[in-house]
Amino acid sequence: MSIKDQKQITGYILSFFLFVALLNSGYFFMATLKLSPGKWLAFNACSLAIIVYLVCFVMYRITKIDWLLAFPLLPLYYYGTMGLFIMPWTGANLFAQVTHILITLNVLWILFVLLKEQRFSGLGKGCLAGILVFVPVFAIVQTYTQLHMSEFLLLMQRM
Repeated sequence: MSIKDQKQITGYILSFFLFVALLNSGYFFMATLKLSPGKWLAFNACSLAIIVYLVCFVMYRITKIDWLLAFPLLPLYYYGTMGLFIMPWTGANLFAQVTHILITLNVLWILFVLLKEQRFSGLGKGCLAGILVFVPVFAIVQTYTQLHMSEFLLLMQRM
């Protein structure tokens, strides 16, 4: 099996695990906590980053446009990798940390693919587009979350 085939298979496997993590998150927030999809994505912004990544991953596989793979890097890194250092490693947060590890593995895979194939232009364009789109999204999500944190904490206490 060639290195290119191994990279592709690795990408599919990592994406599949992220998809499973997304389903788990959706079930927890919408079925268990009875939140709307909008509140789920606000209170668990990792899921929003995963959705963007999975859409971009599929579009990249279809079109082979490099910047699509780099576009979700900022939200994946911000909400996923940084979550490893911000959230505690105890109790129910362990499930979230597994998702953060999966997100980080996907970030590393994206960087490996783009840098190994010397797709610097696609990496730069995707990251720039991601910054322009997601920095305002971060501000909206974090503002909403902080304004409604008491509601979320109350729901978590009822569990």
